[in-house]
Amino acid sequence: MKGRSLTGGSQFWLASLLIIAIIILSIGNYSRWWDIHSYVGPLHVHHWLSFIGAGYIAVFTPIYALAKRHSPQRFGTLLKIHVFGNLVAFLLISMHFTQHMGRPPQFAPTPGTGLTLYIIVALMVITGYMQRFRLAGRFSRTWRFVHVSLSVSFYIVLIVHVLHNLGLL
Repeated sequence: MKGRSLTGGSQFWLASLLIIAIIILSIGNYSRWWDIHSYVGPLHVHHWLSFIGAGYIAVFTPIYALAKRHSPQRFGTLLKIHVFGNLVAFLLISMHFTQHMGRPPQFAPTPGTGLTLYIIVALMVITGYMQRFRLAGRFSRTWRFVHVSLSVSFYIVLIVHVLHNLGLL
């Protein structure tokens, strides 16, 4: 894989289309083109989507980091699962975030850990995309450092976000 440009392949175009879909679906959700504010059990659908998305990132990211070192022969498969799984997770998280941000002004959420968490995940997606498809150029080591640092920040802010929303902080 070294030396080859990955930006022309089908994975690049599929990931790019998925990012465009995330943007369009997020705009539609924010604008209330559809309603995902119904309940499933005790919580709204968009909460369940965020639990699945954040849970996937929280569980699979360390598994990916360990597995790629212990099974280098499976690196390509692991990388595909990491990239596309996290893009789908970002879509689910985006549905939750835009559902909250699109509320009428009198019911607007207070910016805080949710906004911070969303920015971190969005930056993780951007830096991961840049690394995966070698768009970072000579700054690839810096992008990798930023990507890993954002991943650590994700866990810290996720814990604070959950504890805050449970009323424990």
